[in-house]
Amino acid sequence: GLGHLDSPGVLGRRPALHVATFIRGQALGQRFDREGPRSHGLVVSGWASPRPWEGRDCRNLRRMVKALPRILKGSIDGWTQTLETSNNVEMFRPSGSTGLIPPSHFQVRPLPTLPRMAPTWVSDIPLVQPPAHQDALERRPDNQRPQVTMWGQEVSGKGQEPGSVELAGSQALSQQAELISRQLRELRRLEEEVRVLRETSLQQKMKLEAQAVELEALARAEKAGRAEAEGLRAALAGAEVVRKNLEEGSQRELEDVRRLHQEQLSSLTQAHREALSSLTSKAGGLEKSLSSLETRRSGEAEELAAAQREAELLRKQLSKTQEDLEAQVTLVENLRRYVGEQVPPEVHSQMWESERQELLETVQHLREDRAGLRTTTELLRVRVQSLTHVLCMQEEELARRVQPSDCLEPEFTKKCQSLLKRWREKVFALMVQLKAQELEHRDCVEQLKGQVAELQEGVKTQCQEQAILQRSLQDKAAEVEVERMGAKALQTELSRTQEARRREQQQTATAEEQLKLVANAVSSFETWLQGTVVEVKRAAARLPGLSSRVSYAVRKVHTIRGLMARKLALAQLRQESCPRPPPATDMSLELEQLREERNRLDAELQLSAHIIQQEVGRAREQGEAERQKLSEVAQQLERELQHTQESLASLGLQLEAARQGQQESTAEAASLRQELTQQQEVYGQALQEKVAEVETRLREQLSESERRLNEARREHTKAVVSLRQIQRKATREKERNQELRRLQDEAQKEEGQRLTQRLKELERDKNLMLATLQQEGLLSRYKQQRLLAVFPSPSDKGLPVESSLRPSESSAPAPPAAALCTKESIKGCVFANEQDFEHSDALITAMDLQRSGSHLSSCLAHMHRDVELSQWRVGNATLRVTRTFRPTFLPFWDPYFGE
Repeated sequence: GLGHLDSPGVLGRRPALHVATFIRGQALGQRFDREGPRSHGLVVSGWASPRPWEGRDCRNLRRMVKALPRILKGSIDGWTQTLETSNNVEMFRPSGSTGLIPPSHFQVRPLPTLPRMAPTWVSDIPLVQPPAHQDALERRPDNQRPQVTMWGQEVSGKGQEPGSVELAGSQALSQQAELISRQLRELRRLEEEVRVLRETSLQQKMKLEAQAVELEALARAEKAGRAEAEGLRAALAGAEVVRKNLEEGSQRELEDVRRLHQEQLSSLTQAHREALSSLTSKAGGLEKSLSSLETRRSGEAEELAAAQREAELLRKQLSKTQEDLEAQVTLVENLRRYVGEQVPPEVHSQMWESERQELLETVQHLREDRAGLRTTTELLRVRVQSLTHVLCMQEEELARRVQPSDCLEPEFTKKCQSLLKRWREKVFALMVQLKAQELEHRDCVEQLKGQVAELQEGVKTQCQEQAILQRSLQDKAAEVEVERMGAKALQTELSRTQEARRREQQQTATAEEQLKLVANAVSSFETWLQGTVVEVKRAAARLPGLSSRVSYAVRKVHTIRGLMARKLALAQLRQESCPRPPPATDMSLELEQLREERNRLDAELQLSAHIIQQEVGRAREQGEAERQKLSEVAQQLERELQHTQESLASLGLQLEAARQGQQESTAEAASLRQELTQQQEVYGQALQEKVAEVETRLREQLSESERRLNEARREHTKAVVSLRQIQRKATREKERNQELRRLQDEAQKEEGQRLTQRLKELERDKNLMLATLQQEGLLSRYKQQRLLAVFPSPSDKGLPVESSLRPSESSAPAPPAAALCTKESIKGCVFANEQDFEHSDALITAMDLQRSGSHLSSCLAHMHRDVELSQWRVGNATLRVTRTFRPTFLPFWDPYFGE
């Protein structure tokens, strides 16, 4: 029955058959050790005592059982070696026939004819099998159980019949062979099951290896994920630092830009306000100056209108004065003709020639000085009127010739005294009027000087205002230049800001690209992590099935071990039924060794199963922990991704807000720049208009001032020229007066000589007359008439002058005494007139000297024009007075010249 073991098919099989057989036998042995041969309906009768004829079979069986552990041990050692060398890649690797016992060991040997004896370890076999083995035995076909029972009965029956030992032995051998064949079939079936289990265990091992590979891959992926997570965290930290730096930089730049923008806006607004205030103040000052200039212009216009009115009046007065002057010239010509007739021919020719030259010069100077004489027309008119009145009175009084018969009358002296008195009164009135006009002229001169000073002050103020406006224009030009420089600075700052914004945009673009790359990496890692988690979950979901399958395989192994223990128990029963060999100690030792080996292998198998379970639990725990860690890492990465997305969104919002703020700031800067340019244009236009207006007004005022100054200069030059002419005229008049005085002195001397001669003749005639009167007795009457002539009576004082002075040419000639009295009175009047003229000449000379001194002092202080004009007027007045008063003495000398 053991011949199957020698066949190549059996020996060439995988070690799993031997392992399964050994495990089944060990399980059956343990079962028989625990329960005994009566378990599960097995009734082993006749095994109570060993049989001697069964000793050989038992020894063979013992040898086979004893050799089986070595075979199994070699197979297991080869299997463990191949398992260790393959690094847990293949669990049951076929080892061929290495380590196996040769087939001759399992050849059929003749059984000894010894009585069967029950082994001593029958009582040690447990009678109760485990539930798995019991179920396996119950699942067996029913035709096997009666055979075993019958085999037991036969064995017991054979034990009872000692006569048929050989037949019983052959039957027992045949039964054992059948049993072995059935066991072999069972072993084949178990081998198939073991093969299936091995395949399943291989699959499980492969799955476990795949799971281990997956776990290792997961560990590597976890490490890579951790490294990538660390890299992503570092990248995120770098991105966060870059974002923070960008945010801080953008915030700082935005704050700097805003601060600079605010400062520039404040400075520009302050500058605009200051410029506006300065412009308003300057405009107010210019308006005030304009109003003052307008008022001054209105005053000057009024003064000009008054001056024009005065000029009109002066023209009218000049025309009247010219008429009066022509009348006076005609009168003077008549007087000169009259005087020329009375003067001797030599003197007349000389005087006429000199007068002619002087008149020609005077006419020439008068033609040249017609404009200057217009100012003196009023004084000349008054003087001419007074002089004409005086002349008319003198002509009316002196035109009548005094008869010689009337010389002794007292009315003549009265008339002469009254005439002299009236003449002195007229002269005094003329002097007073001249002094008043000079005072008025002085007041006018002072007023004109004040006006000239005001005009000069106005010119100075206008020059100062022009200088101030020029400075303000330069200041505005400087301000415009400063604003232009500020605009350039703003332009450079704007370009710098745009460059910074462009850099920020580039940095934000690079940061967005990096964040996109990070997001893509995170999304890819997330997908990979999700796939890994799904695979881990699948592996974790497969772990219960694998654990159930492993537990099922363990139960199968225990079942196989029970079967093997049963078979071993049966083999031991058979061996014990045979007589014990002499070396019982060897068998017991081998049995003990076999049991120890069995127990050791059982412990190793349990330990390996426990280790496998622990490894599976540990792998499950590690997988679960890794899955939890990976889930936590995935959650953390999801949170970081969400935080990164939120930060990206916030950065996008901040970037958009910064862009909007920058656009607003650029728009505001553009609007402010446009407003600044508009204000600059408006201010420039207003300033140019104002400057042009002020310049035109100042040019007009300057031209007006220059015109007035030129007029004043012309007037001054005219006054200087007229003053020089007046001085020349005054010198000529002085020389003429000196010549006239010399001539008058000579005439007076000649007249005195003639009068002395006449007096002598008259004295001689008087003596002759007195002598004649004394001789004729008329002396008393002459004395009485003389007293009446010298001291007139009160009744005669009231007589009019006209009646007393009326000439009568038809009357008789006066006596010599009366003529002498008349001549003496006339001589006294002439001397009195000469004294009055000398007094008036001295007074006029003193007044001329006083006026000349005052005008010279004022001329040194202010201007020469008015002084020269006054001197010219004084000279003209002196000339006119001289020319006017000189002919008034001539009628007094007519009778004498006539005589």
